[in-house]
Amino acid sequence: MMGEFEAYKVANKALWDHWASLHPSSAFYDNASFIEHQMSLNAIELDLLHDIKGKDVLHLQCHFGQDTISLNILGAKSITGLDFSGEAIAQAQQLAKDCNVDAAFIQRDALDVDPTLAGAFDFVFASYGVVGWHPDARAWMDAAFHYLKPGGKLLLVDFHPVLWILDEDFKEVKYPYFNTGVIKEEREGSYASPEAEKMVNYTWNHSISDLVKPIVDHQDRSMVFFNEYDWSPYEIFEATEKEAGRYQIKGKEGLFPLVYAIKAEKKK
Repeated sequence: MMGEFEAYKVANKALWDHWASLHPSSAFYDNASFIEHQMSLNAIELDLLHDIKGKDVLHLQCHFGQDTISLNILGAKSITGLDFSGEAIAQAQQLAKDCNVDAAFIQRDALDVDPTLAGAFDFVFASYGVVGWHPDARAWMDAAFHYLKPGGKLLLVDFHPVLWILDEDFKEVKYPYFNTGVIKEEREGSYASPEAEKMVNYTWNHSISDLVKPIVDHQDRSMVFFNEYDWSPYEIFEATEKEAGRYQIKGKEGLFPLVYAIKAEKKK
């Protein structure tokens, strides 16, 4: 009999398989333009990926591979993307071929660590809409560090947990800041494809302490960088533009953080 967490994962995988079939042709991702310039990373993560030249890099929850392939421009020695959606992996492999970039893509859940790749990477990267798809932030961090070599670094850039406590109109608190259990939502359309079918998804809220404690409480890990940003590089809500490419919530400009960045190291 399927457990509840496995059932949640099956539903989320169906959602992301569906979205991955639509997103490569969306205006949001503008795949034709990407194939020309092969860079989709934003200012926040670009500033923090300055040290990946010549490194073996793993991109967790890579979707259909635009950000993964972008790592090639930054001089990564090797790039590997990992995602639980088979459709996303197939699309990523095709995109790498279209871009003539050597990249490996693995279909696997981020929490289902591959023992054959333990300590195989100098750098693990993940960004935007990542940890909330998993019930346990500590398990996510443990999985990410599993793949790092001693001295390797993790970079996680994601939407701030304060953002997820508000209702869809960003007017009042609707969800708990802390992880009190699964949040079930039914949505029609995705952030990139409004024509996406109505489907159910399951997410979990994780506080900043949920994300930081697995690093600072662990003797073999150290925090290198932490920051919060009052803007998002993505216009995924009713937004105003503080500066070019820096979006804030209309009527709530500068009142709370929208993105955080964590950079950590696996001690030698």
